[in-house]
Amino acid sequence: MPCYIKEIAVGMKFYVTEYFESLQGEGNFAGSNSLFIRFHFCNLSCIWCDTKYTWLKSSGPYKEYTKTQLTDLIKNNTSSNVVFTGGEPALYKLDELMCDTKKYHVETSGVLLPTEPLNITLRDGTQFKRDAMNEDIIRQFNWVISPKLSNSKQITDIKYLKYWNEKEYCIFKFVINNEKDLLEVDEVVRKFKISKKRVYISLEGITRESQLRPELVDLIIVYGYNFSPRLQILLWGAKKGK
Repeated sequence: MPCYIKEIAVGMKFYVTEYFESLQGEGNFAGSNSLFIRFHFCNLSCIWCDTKYTWLKSSGPYKEYTKTQLTDLIKNNTSSNVVFTGGEPALYKLDELMCDTKKYHVETSGVLLPTEPLNITLRDGTQFKRDAMNEDIIRQFNWVISPKLSNSKQITDIKYLKYWNEKEYCIFKFVINNEKDLLEVDEVVRKFKISKKRVYISLEGITRESQLRPELVDLIIVYGYNFSPRLQILLWGAKKGK
């Protein structure tokens, strides 16, 4: 089956900060050789974000790609896994980029629902419009939903978690820094009746020391959640392109 080819709504362009090949460091496919495509622009501004250079027009450099250019890049890469990250990849119509020879992964806050049309203006005035994504296509993706806790200093309506909890093609990844954060995760999980088998907990930080906290991992085990180490931080620190 060929790649799907159809023009997208946002000026028929995808805005990409960088792409690189590395190991998936987190979640349910940790350790997998993957092509990472980091999209530019984000509708959030989490205080601990380690990719602030992707947020806005002035945050850092990025390049415009057409759908054809980006699908060619994906097809010509030897990695069987393709990770869409950001920024916020759900700003873009990702179903347009699918080829059946690849396994796709989307790392998203989950706030922007893919099966609903989008019309949003970011805080720097950048406008994004896209049609709803085709769920028959995106259900083949591995969606990694990263809800933002109060430690992110973001105000989001977490009702969107009801939508994602009904989708069998996603997992949930929370970023914590202490037991208080873990208690907040537990509250969210109980409120939306999310299976703990689908929940992965990562430790906030961009240093190796921040990831080596056995006492906090012990609590994650006690609470019954999966631990998601940040392998890229343990191996390469905060190096870009990894």
